[in-house]
Amino acid sequence: MNAIQWFEIPALDLERAFTFYSEILHGNVRKGTFGDGELILFNVPFNTGEAVGGSIVARPDLIPTTEGPILYLNTFGKLSEAVNKVENAGGKVLVPRLDLGKFGFSAIIIDSEGNRIGLLSNEP
Repeated sequence: MNAIQWFEIPALDLERAFTFYSEILHGNVRKGTFGDGELILFNVPFNTGEAVGGSIVARPDLIPTTEGPILYLNTFGKLSEAVNKVENAGGKVLVPRLDLGKFGFSAIIIDSEGNRIGLLSNEP
């Protein structure tokens, strides 16, 4: 069991968000639909319970923010590679790298939509 079951990251422009996350997460996102709406899903095995699932969605009730809790995403590779792509992909780097000891490395960014997001990796 995971403490978190599902998360949603707000977007203003799904295509722009798809381009951003596809670039910094080594293509580990995909477009999808739910009901009559489009969304972006992370390529993790959430259907089997092996991973926490989440999506990026554009809905009027969700607004991008730099306040509140920080969600940390797996970079699917070296942290430095993901961080180095953030600004060219339309985001901003707030904290380029924190050494978390045995827990790996993290960074904090603002995504293309204006959300404060954490990045996490075992590789610097």
